[in-house]
This record gives sequence, C-alpha cells and structure tokens, in this order.
Amino acid sequence: MGKTSGKTKGNQRAKRSASSRQAAGSTTSFFGGMKGVRELVVSNFDNRRIPTIFGLVLLAFFIVALLSLITFLFSHGSDQSLISASQETLTSEELSRQVTNIFGLPGARLADYLFNQLFGWGIVFILTFVVFVFAHLIWRPRIAFIRYVVHFLIDSFLTIWTAIAAAGLQTVFPSDSFLRWGGLRGEELFTYIYSSIGVAGVFVALGFSLLIFLVLCSGRVLGAVQSPKITRPNIPRPSFPAASLLSRLLRRKGAELTEVETDRAQQDEDAWRDEPPLPTDEDEEYLDEEVAPQPYTTASTTGYPRPAGASPSTQEMIVEEAPKDDLVEDHEAHEATPPAHGVQLPLYQKPQTDLLRDYEQSSSPIDMEEIDYNKQKIIDTLASFKMHVTPSKATVGPTVTLYEVIPDSGIKVSRIKTMEDDIAMSLKSEGVRIIAPMPGLGTIGIEVPNSVPQTVSMRSILASRKFREQQEKMELPVGIGKTITNEPFIFDLTKMPHLLIAGATGQGKSVGLNALITSLLYSKRPEELKFVMVDPKMLEFSIYEEIERHFLAKLPDADRAIITDMTKVVATLNSLCIEMDNRYRLLQTAGRAVRNIREYNEQVRSGELSRLHGHEILPYIVLIVDEFADLMMTVGKEVEQPIARLAQKARAAGIHMVIATQRPSTDVITGLIKANFPARIAFKVFSMVDSRTVLDSPGANQLIGRGDMLFYQGKEMVRVQCAFMDTPETEAIVEHIARQESTGSAYELPEYIPEGEDSGAKGFNPNEKDSLFDEVARMVVQTQVGSTSNIQRKFNIGYNRAGRLMDQLEGAGIVGAQEGSKPREVFIKDQASLEQLLQKLS
Repeated sequence: MGKTSGKTKGNQRAKRSASSRQAAGSTTSFFGGMKGVRELVVSNFDNRRIPTIFGLVLLAFFIVALLSLITFLFSHGSDQSLISASQETLTSEELSRQVTNIFGLPGARLADYLFNQLFGWGIVFILTFVVFVFAHLIWRPRIAFIRYVVHFLIDSFLTIWTAIAAAGLQTVFPSDSFLRWGGLRGEELFTYIYSSIGVAGVFVALGFSLLIFLVLCSGRVLGAVQSPKITRPNIPRPSFPAASLLSRLLRRKGAELTEVETDRAQQDEDAWRDEPPLPTDEDEEYLDEEVAPQPYTTASTTGYPRPAGASPSTQEMIVEEAPKDDLVEDHEAHEATPPAHGVQLPLYQKPQTDLLRDYEQSSSPIDMEEIDYNKQKIIDTLASFKMHVTPSKATVGPTVTLYEVIPDSGIKVSRIKTMEDDIAMSLKSEGVRIIAPMPGLGTIGIEVPNSVPQTVSMRSILASRKFREQQEKMELPVGIGKTITNEPFIFDLTKMPHLLIAGATGQGKSVGLNALITSLLYSKRPEELKFVMVDPKMLEFSIYEEIERHFLAKLPDADRAIITDMTKVVATLNSLCIEMDNRYRLLQTAGRAVRNIREYNEQVRSGELSRLHGHEILPYIVLIVDEFADLMMTVGKEVEQPIARLAQKARAAGIHMVIATQRPSTDVITGLIKANFPARIAFKVFSMVDSRTVLDSPGANQLIGRGDMLFYQGKEMVRVQCAFMDTPETEAIVEHIARQESTGSAYELPEYIPEGEDSGAKGFNPNEKDSLFDEVARMVVQTQVGSTSNIQRKFNIGYNRAGRLMDQLEGAGIVGAQEGSKPREVFIKDQASLEQLLQKLS
C-alpha cells in the first residue's frame, strides 16, 4: 500500500510539473505571438501598407460622400420624404423608382446628415481635410503629426465660420429650399450668438474672427494691417551676411544628419514620381526666416481674357454704363412750381413720389464677362456667314444691351438685317433685334437682352430731374419707362396727339396705361385735366372711381364715371364730339389770336379773356379705352365714325385719345384708325403680321415681354422698358387725391340725343322749371349776359343743366335765341319787370 500510494503521488507531481511546463510554454508562445504581430504591424507601417490602406478607406469615403452630396443638392428635395421613412414602409422596387441619389437611400441619408444635420456648406472644408489626410497617408506617410493638427484646426475654423455665416444669410434671405445653408449645428451657433450679442455683434464677430485668421495664416495680411496705405520705396534688399547664412546652414546640416536615410529614400520616391518633395516643418520655418518678400508688379487684369482665336483688333470695344438716376426731392419741386394764377382749387396738393415704391435693384458693376461673351458670339456668327464686323460700342441698359458694330467694306446691310434668328440661336436668347443702320452713327445696332433684367420703377421716372424739367414745358407730359441707355422716356400727349397701344395678353398693356394715367395725375390739377375711361373688363379702371369728383368726366344721366356698359360708349363718344364743337365755338369767340386750347387758357389766366363773358379755363380731356377689340365686337362700326372724327379735329380743342387692344388685327385697327393715330406703342406680339399691323414693320414679335415695348411716331422706333406700377401704389395715389379739395362733382359732358328722337321744344313749362330758375334769371338780368358757361361757372353746375336753364330762360322770354358764339340778348332790363314775370310763371 505504501508503495502504491507513493507511486500515485509521484504520478500526480509529474502531471502537475508537466501542466506547469505546458502553461509556461503557452505563455511564452502568446507573448511571442504578440511580439510577432507588433513586428508585423511595424514592418507593414514601415512598408507603407497600413497608411495606404487607411488612405484608400478615406478615399472611398470621400468619393461616396462627394457623389452623395452632389446628387443630393441637385435632387430638389425629392428624397426628403424618403429619408425619415423606414425600410418596412417602402419596397425595394419603390425605392429604386423614387430615390434620385446615386447611392440610393443610404446615400441620401448620408448626404442629408452631412449637409443639413452638421454644418451645411461648411462640410466642404471637412471634405478638404479628408482629401489632405488620405493624400498624405498614401504619398507622404512620414509627415510630422503637427501638420495634421494645423490643417485640422484651419479646416475646423473655416467649417464653423462658413456654417454660421451661411445660417445668417439664410435668415436674412429666407427661402423655401430643403437645404439648411449652415446646417443644424451652424443654425444653433448662429442663434446662440445672435441672442447674446445681436445682429451687430454677429457681423463684428464674423468679420474680426476672419481678419484674425487671415493675419495668422498670411504674412501679406499682417503687413497690410501693420502698415496700411504706406508705400514703401522699391529699394533692393541686400543679401544675407555670410556668417548668418553659414550658421543657419550648419544648424540645418545637423538636423539633416539625423534623418539622412529617410530623406534619401524620400527623395528617391519623389524623383520616381517626378514631382518636388513636400516641405517639412523645419523647411517651412527656414523659408519663413530666409525668403524675403520681393516687390512685384502685375499686369492689368481688370478685363476678362479674350476668347481663343480672337484677334486683338476685334476686341476693342467701348462699354458705356447706363447713367444713374438723377432724382429730385419733392420739396424742391413744390417750391419751384407754385399754383398758377386763377386756379379754382388753390388748396389742392399734387401727390408726392413718396407714395411710389422703388423696385430697381441696387447698382451693380457691369458684367464684363457676359458682354465679352455676347460680343464674341455676334462676331463669330456673322463671320461664319462671311460677314466680318468690328465691334464699336456696347451700351448697357436696364434690360437690354446695345452692341454697335461696323461692317467691313463690301458687306450689304440688308444681309446683316436677316441675321436676327441666327444671332439669337447663337446667344441662346430671345428678343434679339437688329437696327441697321443706326440713325446718324454709321454703325449697326444689335440689341441683346440682359441675363439679369432690372425692374424699372415709376418713382425713378416721376422723381427724375428730366421729368421735372419737361413737366414745365409740356402740356400733358407722360413718362412711361426708360430707354436702353437708362434715360427716362418722356413724351407730350398733345404732340402725338392720339396714342394706339397694342400687345398680346399679359405683356404689359394695363401696366402701361396705369403708368400713363399716373404721369398725368402727377402733372396736372383737377381743373386742368379730365379723364373719360372705357373699361370693358369692368375691373381695370374701377380703382379710379374714388377720384370721380377730381379728374373724371361723365354723361349727365350716368350713374358711374367709369363706363363698363358698351351700349353707352357710342353716346359718350358722340357727347365728346358735341363738346369738341362747343369748344371750337368758344375759341372762335376769343378772337383770332387763339388757335388752340393752350393759347385760350393762357389768355384766361392772364385776364385778356374776361370770365364775365363766359370765358374760363378749359380742362384737357383724355379718352382711354382699355380693350378696343371688345368694343368693336360689341358695338361695331358705330364707334368708328366718332373716333375718327375726334382723331381728325379734336387736337386743338384739347381732347386726346388713348386706345389699347390685345388683338391687333385689321378688322380692329382699320385703315381709318391707323391714319389718325400716328403715335403707337407695341408690346410683345406673337406674329410678324400683328407687328406689321401696329408698327407697319416687324420688331414687336421679337420683344421679350414683361413691359418691353417699341414706341413709334412716324420715324425711327425706340425700345423702352415700361415702368412697373403695382396695385398698392395706385391705391395710395387715389387715396391721396380723394382727400384733396374737389369741384364737388364729375365734369359733365353735353347730353347727346340720337337722331330720330324728340329733342324737346324750347317752350317754357312751369311744371318742369328748374329749382335754380329764379336765381339764374335774376343773375342774367343783373349782369345782362346770357351765357351758358357763365351760368355753369356762377352756380357750379354742369354744362347740360346750364343749357337746360338757358333753354327755359329763352322759353320764358327772358333771353333771346342763340346767335352763333355771341352771348344771347337779354330782353328784360330791370329787376322789377323780372319779378312781375316770375310771379306770373310761378
């Protein structure tokens, strides 16, 4: 038993020793394996395998992120509804059909997270840092770690600064885009800064942080901050002293000896790649110390590079920028134009330009790149058809730029005129118009629309110095827009004397009519101007009903001054013909020196024509028809005769017409109408036939719309951009005029009785006696003047009622019959006889 137990214990000890030796061997093998892994990693790192692998991983991430972001930005938000949706709600086929991102839904989510959830446009600098890291991991793995830190800090600052600035810009210029310009983090930072220090603090923080960053990164900015606006003399810098240079070289040599093998291997690799080695940290410090900034000069780079293949002689062109608006303050204008002598409404104040808005964009420099591109395209297009030209001048306007070219000798001008469509196709633009030749210049003009047109405001027209100067010289000044040289286009309606406006639907006719009416409202007082408005649309002129007592005229029995019932248009036109005949008779009584209404009003104001004899200031009457084609369809030929009669002889009587139509066909604009409307405005039309109907030549079919128009008055056509008038501006003007002093009622036109109807006998009927009959009879007997206009002025009534009173006085035997233009004879000479007659008639 003892031997057996001893053997068993010996076996157990042998097993324990064996197990301990096995554990020790396994431990030794473990540490040996770890050492082998470490040696493997180090060797692989030395062999640039691991940096290359990390670099390739970063490159793959960069490509995926970049392509995802690009397709995300151009998706217009079509993937936004799918980003937050779960995979269970949409099948794979639906996702493949709906997702527009190049990497599908994961790519859309990655792009949305990088852009919208992080830093918006600042993500560009993060991607820049990723490019820097993988490029150096692959090609320069031994670069100092400090370089990574420096670039990380720089890109981090630029990322945060760009995110805050972009978030602030989106707050100032809000949009309905799905993009967050500064990302969620940028918006949070901007909100925190804005709530802490306000708008001014945000600008100061962004500006000075950027300046400090530039000072840290750029020696030139530092020099500019330390010595602003100081011109240093151009003195050659002396070379470095030999001792200083030797000491620096020795220090550099000692540093090079420690890394000779690495530098030698690096130089071999750089030579194999045929590119210069990247500088190390010591190299950058050495360059900062040793390289001195040398003075330099640069050639003038303000112009844009000439296109390839263009000779210098063909590129010289004078570019003229449109002059800035020369505006006049309202108080200066009021002081310079006091109310005229003898006005009936001395307390009336004209509207001021403060009621109008300024729609024009802030002045920006000329886009020379666009001008050079268009100029070269014009030259190349003409040269492809063997028509060589030399550019002369470019005049930049608010919506159109005029390029003037000089053709070479032997080239027919008629050939260049046919190149409008070819030039428009080359420029990829509509509205190209050729003027060949330019009147009095010896050049050919090519009008090309600007890529960014400006809106011309009515305020810039009415507040301009040119309009204020012409306002004193013209009877009915109309400022309707600006030419291509940015000058206000102003004309006198009395010199037209009538105006025809045509254009397709939605091209600016109604805006042009409102601009014309607004110009006249700003220029004239209520006793100097009256409007007769015909509005078949029933909505266009309804806004002007509030100024009925100031500027509108109507028939005696009319309920509304704005004529919307087409059956009453014929009576109104014939009433204007009667008014014209009455005015001519009144001008005839004034003497031979009076030939028109302007001379007549001047003599009334000066006192040469006595008001006691029925002479008073006659207002101009402007008839405006909004849609003449509808009038012709409804009433037909009945309106053509009175319109032609007014157009032929109403000019001297102070009656002018403005008719507009959207259907410029020959059955609407007849030969009789065209012969009496020499002044015409054509907005964009859709066919050359319509353009020839309005302007007798093509051109209106090549306009660009939105107020672009051609003005024609028997000579060359002028391209004008119509001023924009919005409804709130018109409402403000009408409201201002409605609060002013008025004549009490609308200007009454003479009553028109059609042929075949009973005109009424001039006998006296006591039952139909006017309420003012007794007072008028006493005034006539007292003054011994039997004049209808005198009655109208004394009792502030309309011409129609004054005429009926005069007929009643004639029927009662108080005055005699009418003898031409002379005042009627008064039969009763004293008040006593009149009172006896009035008692018999009562």
